[in-house]
Amino acid sequence: MNPAVGQAEVAQDERPSRSDLELCKLQIMFSLQADKRLIYVGVQPTVALRYLTRLVAARPRVLRNHIRRVYLSIQCADSERVTGALIDLLLVLRGRGQFLVNRLIQQAGPLLLSEHRITMNKAVDTRELDLLSSLPLDYSVLSNGRCTRLSIQKQLH
Repeated sequence: MNPAVGQAEVAQDERPSRSDLELCKLQIMFSLQADKRLIYVGVQPTVALRYLTRLVAARPRVLRNHIRRVYLSIQCADSERVTGALIDLLLVLRGRGQFLVNRLIQQAGPLLLSEHRITMNKAVDTRELDLLSSLPLDYSVLSNGRCTRLSIQKQLH
């Protein structure tokens, strides 16, 4: 028996199969639904973040999911996703929850670009959500209609 072929077979057996990976993703989704903690404790935070992003899009009024998404974005050190998660939270709260939003912006501060942080703080303080339309909306799942409508209204006036 060729030792190189034997090692390749062993290495292939040790790699998780596609079905094992899908099963792992499903397990993460179920554990996220059952777990009520705000901070994710698991081995694949990026998979959990993608699932929570979809969950926020499906059920935008569930505040816990927004907060968990912000914390997961921070945990993944993904500044663009943190920005999107905070924009969505601001849109859902519609100017309310200033202390909560200020605290989350402060905690995400090292990941946010300074101009984004300033714009978000100003939007929270003045309750002018149209300021959010100047931020990058790539990872915001709720801004599509809201910020587009605000920017059109702004152009008309």
